[in-house]
Amino acid sequence: MKAVLLVDDIPEYVDTMELSLPDGCRAARAYSVEDAKAAFSKEKPVLAVLDVRLNEADSENCEGLELLKWIKAFHPAVPVIMISAYSEFEFEAESLSLGAEYFLRKPVQPDEFHECVKRVLKT
Repeated sequence: MKAVLLVDDIPEYVDTMELSLPDGCRAARAYSVEDAKAAFSKEKPVLAVLDVRLNEADSENCEGLELLKWIKAFHPAVPVIMISAYSEFEFEAESLSLGAEYFLRKPVQPDEFHECVKRVLKT
């Protein structure tokens, strides 16, 4: 089974995304940048799905974008889907300019998420 790394500081969002994964995929869960980096060596994900803000208590937080930069530097072959509840256009533009394949807005609809993962993984 292909590991898909799901990174969000809110476990319920990770649960929802996991339930929407296509057949042949399994969730690797992470709730912080540190968890996500550790998961790369342990899980060998074929796709990463990252929330832009990984610390909802900090309104200036954009740790997901920093994690995207890290992934593209150290694991450039791994595609990334970014998600955010915030509608600021700059998050979407920056995510795509940094190499994310897609940017989805929360609440992500299960069917939309499922199809997006399938497109990225070409399954």
